[in-house]
Amino acid sequence: MQATKKQFIWLLALFLLIGCGGGEDGGENGRADSDSSNDSQSDAASNDDDLTYDGADPADGTGNVYGEIRWNGTGAAGLEVELCADFSSFSGCGSKPVTGKTDENGRYLFKDVEPGVYALSVRVFDSDDWLYISSGILSSAEFEVEAGETLVIGVQNIFKLDVKLLEPTNGSKVAGQEVQLDWNDYPEADYYKVSMYPDEGDAILIDKRVNESSLLVDLLPVNCGYRWSVEAFSSDRIKISETAEQFDFVVAGLDGSCQLLIQEPADGAEIRGDGIVLDWEDSPLAASYKILMWNDDDPDRTNVLDFEEVNESSYRFDFTLDPARYVWSVTAYDASGDKIGGTEIYDFTVRP
Repeated sequence: MQATKKQFIWLLALFLLIGCGGGEDGGENGRADSDSSNDSQSDAASNDDDLTYDGADPADGTGNVYGEIRWNGTGAAGLEVELCADFSSFSGCGSKPVTGKTDENGRYLFKDVEPGVYALSVRVFDSDDWLYISSGILSSAEFEVEAGETLVIGVQNIFKLDVKLLEPTNGSKVAGQEVQLDWNDYPEADYYKVSMYPDEGDAILIDKRVNESSLLVDLLPVNCGYRWSVEAFSSDRIKISETAEQFDFVVAGLDGSCQLLIQEPADGAEIRGDGIVLDWEDSPLAASYKILMWNDDDPDRTNVLDFEEVNESSYRFDFTLDPARYVWSVTAYDASGDKIGGTEIYDFTVRP
């Protein structure tokens, strides 16, 4: 990765503390991620310590911005921080940012900043990755700088991107219905959170806290591709690192697949509204299927089939569909009621 290229990672601020002129007001933002046992905290969490500013006032017509960056409970010194007035979720800063660095205590001060609304980012130590403080998925938090005021941003806990995955390796093939996940032990970690996602079926197969740097995982009973990642947490339940990218692997040699192909109507097809048959690839281990279909031209996106359950890999309408664009997908379930696969989302249009 070239030094001029930035990879943007998002931080959701939990209890992001903002104040003016040395005071603080509390403001809540959403959690970045959580597991079922509520053991993980937001990617960027405020610290209980008060942060106040007692320095010089900004120059006339400008404002100051003051805050602190921590990693693993300690102020992170020498990190680059930026304020951007023209920020895009996909391309980053579109204008020249206001730049600065954290001091030996992890604190930063932007002096005499032009009033306006800014996004805040921090470089992840000596990498090319930048963390943007956010207020939601792909939405940067907005920090308003006012003339004559000092905006105090609460302590932000950042994480590194250096958890190393070992097995299965990225792009590898695995045999059987279970897999041993292994990664390098992270010295500062008190525990880990492991996440794994199949190509189809349940959106999350594994989202589990573990204390060791390995985990044996049961897989779907059909051929499937998987993605997995690991996050490391301190004893204070603050995330201190995660994998820089997800690894993927493929399971082959089993009966059937978690990816079912739609056979008709073809994606984007234009058809008549009478006698419509939905048809998809059969899964040998499926005991039932559920169909979701809605009228995409209806402002309310009314469901025409609301997880309609069938025992075979087709469905025939016994009524004529009104002219409109329809969107649909199918999910497969085994005899135990567990999801074992599904189709992509297709659409078709009924002609007037």
